[in-house]
Parts: sequence; structure tokens; C-alpha cells
Amino acid sequence: MKHSPEFRVLLAAKKVGEIFPYYFPAVTKLRFRKDNKNTPTMGINCSLVISYNEDFINKLTDKELTGVVLHEILHYMNSHHARYMNNSLKDALPFEIHNIAMDIEINEFIYDLPEGAFKAEYFNFPKRKSYEEYLLLIKKMNKQSIDIDIAQGKMPTNDLNLDGYSDDHQEVLNELINECKEHKKTIGTESGVYDINRRIQKRKYRWEQVFQNILTTKITEITAGFRYRTFEKPNRRYVHTPDIILPVFIDRKVKISLAIIMDISGSMINITDKMYGVMKSMIDITDMEIDITILEVDTDVENEICSFDLKRKTINSKSGGGTDMGAGLRYIHENKREPDLIVVMTDSYTPWPDPPILANKTVVLTDNHDDYDGPYPMYPVIFDEP
Repeated sequence: MKHSPEFRVLLAAKKVGEIFPYYFPAVTKLRFRKDNKNTPTMGINCSLVISYNEDFINKLTDKELTGVVLHEILHYMNSHHARYMNNSLKDALPFEIHNIAMDIEINEFIYDLPEGAFKAEYFNFPKRKSYEEYLLLIKKMNKQSIDIDIAQGKMPTNDLNLDGYSDDHQEVLNELINECKEHKKTIGTESGVYDINRRIQKRKYRWEQVFQNILTTKITEITAGFRYRTFEKPNRRYVHTPDIILPVFIDRKVKISLAIIMDISGSMINITDKMYGVMKSMIDITDMEIDITILEVDTDVENEICSFDLKRKTINSKSGGGTDMGAGLRYIHENKREPDLIVVMTDSYTPWPDPPILANKTVVLTDNHDDYDGPYPMYPVIFDEP
């Protein structure tokens, strides 16, 4: 099945993150925006938003598209927006000449570029020089314009979007570069680095950050796969959800069914209501319609809550002390509930269903990650300030 342009750019970005792990932090911050009117090919702005033209995307193979997406990321990571704005030849040479000099700087590091991509060898320039050096070499050629048709319509042209440029961009970029360096240190230090089901992050974040990121990811999966779902019967569940990990801009209202399995044993019980209030503020957004069910669990499901109204529906419990988050998963499974996403929040030791159930839609947030041994994707978090 041939994928749509908006789906293909997401897959290409995901591929960049897999092939070039150093740029993974940048990839996860990418946004994509369709712009057939003002973007002839593809371009990136100072907020890591890549605009693209559908006709341009349709001209590229999957490998070429991956190369072009990396091309745009490298424009950003090499601070080309700021370097252009501060270049002494900014007004002396046309912008397209600057853009070509930038392309020469970064294209040496990219495989599978479309035919006709600007490289140093085309101009008999030395390799691995800077944008500024290539710009001076082009100026010395006394060529005020270059035939950009060399790329045969298959490479981005004038692909830096400078709208809304701000000096703050450099500070944000420096933070991202530091994040990339930190990410690089972890590569290869864990077994199965790409296997998110068993990967344990080395850094703890506030649960609110992680919860929001997970929710955004799931919404992205749903929107990215929107055109590939089937609705043969009323209220039929979606058949296909692509494995996409990138957030995107959307123009339509998103519907998602969310189940939260909340550990109410031990110290968690004193902060659960506060956490519900924070969750409500996170997801009370006009472009989302989220159906929420909360299961409060110790060794069994004690209460069921809908929509944060905190009116608990008491369940006949078989609890006898301890903790068993698997009880919530079994409750969802046995009652044939079909949420799009299940978030388990626990700070205690707990058994897990064996064999695993609902593993394709369940994630675990815990502040006791050293002792976690479950089969579900796990994120170490901080539930409350000490």
C-alpha cells in the first residue's frame, strides 16, 4: 500500500532517528506542516518545524526522503539560520547562493540524497569546508546566480524558513546539542538500545512531563494512522495504528480512549487526588476528546472513576494487603474494554500478568525502577517532592 505524503515524512524522520542515534533528540522534537502553497519543496524553521510540498514528497523514493529529512535537520543543527543572519555577505549575495553554500557543507555527510544534490565536487571545491568558506569560493567564481535546476526538482531549494527568527534560537539549539551529546553517551551501554519495551532511562523526570509525552505520542500514532483505519461497522475499533513516535500538527479533533491504573496502596494514596487534578488540566484541551477511565488498585480493583469527577464506583474487592497492578490489567482484559492507551502508575513492588496481556498498549510509570521486572515499557519518574 502506498502511504500518503504526511505519513511518509513521519516514517522518514523515524528512520533518521534509528540510523543516526546522535540526532534522535532532534528527531523527537520535529514537527511537520503541509504547505503546498508557499513551500515548493521542503524547508525548516527555527522551531524545528519542517514544511513540505506533497508533490515534492511524491517525487522521492523512501531512501531519498530519509536523506532529505536528515538534510533539513542538519541545517538546523548547524545553526544555519543564525549564521546566515550574522553573515557579512548576507545582503551582498542572493539568499539562494547562501543556501547552496550551506547545502554543500552538510550534503557531504548524507547518504542516499536525490540525484543532483549540491556537493563540493560539482564545483571542484575541497570537501569538508564550512558554509562561510564555500560562500567565499562561490563569490570568487563571480557567479551571482547558479542554475538550481541541477537538482531536477528533487532537492529542497531555499529551504531555510526565517519567519519569526529570534536570537533565542541559539540558546534553544545549544540545549538541544547538549541533549544530543548526553544521548550519545548512553548508546550501546544497554542491551537492546532500540527496544523501548526493556529500555530504562537513566534520568528521572517529573511524572507530569512523562505522562504528557506519552499521551502526545499515542495521539500522534492515532492521527498518523487516521487514513489507514477502517470503519465498516458502527463503533468498530480501529484496525491499524502505525508505529510512529513523532508529534505532528493536526487540524482535526483527536479522539482517544485512555485507561489509568492507579496504585492506591502505601504512600501513593495520599497524592492520587492531586495527581488527578494535574492530569485533568493536561488533557482538557479543545482539540482533543479523551475518554478517561481510572482504576484504583491495590491487590484488586477497588474503585472505577470516569472523567475525573472523583465519584468512585466501588468494586467488590478480593484484596488482602499488598500490591498487584496486574489486577487492573486483568479487569480491562476480562471486561473487554478497549482503550487506546493504558498507563500504570505505581511506586511499589508488584507482580505482572504472565504471560503479558495488553502489552501493545500499556506503559508503566514508577519511581521504583531499579526493581522493575515487568514486560511493559517502563519510565522512571518522580511522583512527589520528598
